[in-house]
Amino acid sequence: MPELVDLSPEQQKELADLEKRQEGKDYFALLGLQPGAPIEEVKQAFVHAALRYHPDRFAGFNLGSFRARIERIFRRISEAHSVLSQPEKREAYLRANPRLRSASPAPAAAAAEPLVGDEERRNERQARLSRHPYLARTHRLTELMTRSKAAIARGDFEHAYTDLNQVMSLDPKNREASTLLAEVRKKHDEQRGKLELQRGLELEKQQDLPKALESYRKASGLDSQNAEAAFRAAKIARALGMDWNEVRVHAQRAVDVSPDKVPYRLLLAQVLLDGKANNLAKRHLEAVLKQEPKNAEASALLRKFRWPF
Repeated sequence: MPELVDLSPEQQKELADLEKRQEGKDYFALLGLQPGAPIEEVKQAFVHAALRYHPDRFAGFNLGSFRARIERIFRRISEAHSVLSQPEKREAYLRANPRLRSASPAPAAAAAEPLVGDEERRNERQARLSRHPYLARTHRLTELMTRSKAAIARGDFEHAYTDLNQVMSLDPKNREASTLLAEVRKKHDEQRGKLELQRGLELEKQQDLPKALESYRKASGLDSQNAEAAFRAAKIARALGMDWNEVRVHAQRAVDVSPDKVPYRLLLAQVLLDGKANNLAKRHLEAVLKQEPKNAEASALLRKFRWPF
């Protein structure tokens, strides 16, 4: 028996037939387009399809089992739009399906047909839907993702970071944006850390040690793997008589990141000696001599102190 739903028999048949026809279709066919259709046509076809099959069009209807059908139909259409309207995803899809690169004279599928025969009514519906919050949000997300990926490609992590943050504010569950944001945040901080390190080097050359220290601190804070920034921060902080624990933290970080750097271990040993941590200092001096048996500074420091056993 037919379902008692707020859809005419014709509409029920149309939705059932469309869902069946969508099975196994490529993304171009799902939007009623010829293979290789340009991105602008993809966007237009998506708007036309949304005029007919967006779930919000049926808000308040008693749809029964047809609600799930409509959601599946629109989900497939949205997936096709998402892939074909984004250059990177589109290129990956075409590489996997090379037969779809060239347009062929295939008739448009029903998904792209106008909902009504009247051109004026169709245009009015399209204009109204273009203002629909869902579609406006979808287009905005696509724009931001495309722009952020382009920024990443040219190494502009600052703008990529800003755009991806906007994506996450609009779509907090966007996994792709979340993954990219984590990567971009790291690269952005590394980039800023390198700039602060260079700034610190220039200030150190000018003998402006307090400001150089400030830059080295920032560089080390932005990028915990920047061993040189940590080393220079420790060296200047020690020279300026800063808090011993801060000096030790910077010196230890430099060694943790680059344990084979002899100057880093020597500085840490000296800092530990300043704090009367003689046994720890001894271990680092011995490690230096394993790397460089003739290191005069490490040998002198070991001879200078009488170590407890």
